[in-house]
Amino acid sequence: MRGRGRVLRGLRAMAQPPPRAIVTIGVFDGVHRAHQRLIRAAVRMARRRRGTSVVLTFDPDPQAVLHPASAPPALMPLDERVAYLRELGVDLVWVIPFTPRFARLTAAQFIRRILVARVRAEAVLVGEAFAFGRNRRGDMEVLRSLGPRCGIRVVSVRQITHGGEPISSSRIRRLIAEGRLGLTRRLLGRPPALHGEVVRGAGRGRRFHVPTANVRLQPHALPPEGVYAVLLRRAGRPGAVRGVMNLGTRPTFGAGPLVCEVHLLGFSGTLTGRSVSVSLLARLRGERCFSSPEALYRQVRLDLRRARRLFAR
Repeated sequence: MRGRGRVLRGLRAMAQPPPRAIVTIGVFDGVHRAHQRLIRAAVRMARRRRGTSVVLTFDPDPQAVLHPASAPPALMPLDERVAYLRELGVDLVWVIPFTPRFARLTAAQFIRRILVARVRAEAVLVGEAFAFGRNRRGDMEVLRSLGPRCGIRVVSVRQITHGGEPISSSRIRRLIAEGRLGLTRRLLGRPPALHGEVVRGAGRGRRFHVPTANVRLQPHALPPEGVYAVLLRRAGRPGAVRGVMNLGTRPTFGAGPLVCEVHLLGFSGTLTGRSVSVSLLARLRGERCFSSPEALYRQVRLDLRRARRLFAR
């Protein structure tokens, strides 16, 4: 995935305001279809005005700072999120660290110190349900009241729905947890994916000629345990490799911690130490406890055969 927009990280990184900044603001976890609509609107406006499209986003998610015990799991890590934002044609992505101190800014302070002093925004595009500032007391009414006084045009972009319900990150998390991959794909505009680093495993699969890449997952919204047809992408490399993933506790070998193992079809080489993303295409079956490792690997070969038929279609 390639994008040409610049990325700034840190509150002080915006040393000089970009020319004619058209700004949109949000966490944008998942960069789903509603996010894409908002960001593309900002990019179009910036091009019409010969200005700079700016996405202002936060890391970590404010919920993880303000309500860590109940914070929702992420849909994607920051680097992946930034890559998707740049792919949408954004000129500048500004990642602001969200800290308890930053959280204390009131809505008026956020407008003056960030949108005016740092970015010199000409326009701000946000969704109808946008909220900001201390205790989320800033809303569209506040933004429409204070923004024009500071020379900022405020544009509200209508929320889009699917099946009569708004497209949102929380809805997508729920669908992933329920294993509803088809609907999740439609709301995201692409298959949902897991992200992590390939680490050394126990080597059991190699004994049965079904070697796997063991992926140490980042904290993430997870689907139900089971076996999936997937596409694995390597960070910094074009293209994807077809595969079959098992997400579970390996009960046949004595249930342990949750692991993610991917057998790649038609791939030879090592992935250890590489960052990867694993796109979930279809769930083949749930995880089961087999009477023996041999019985498990007989089933694995059936899973591989079914996955190949799926990919052939």
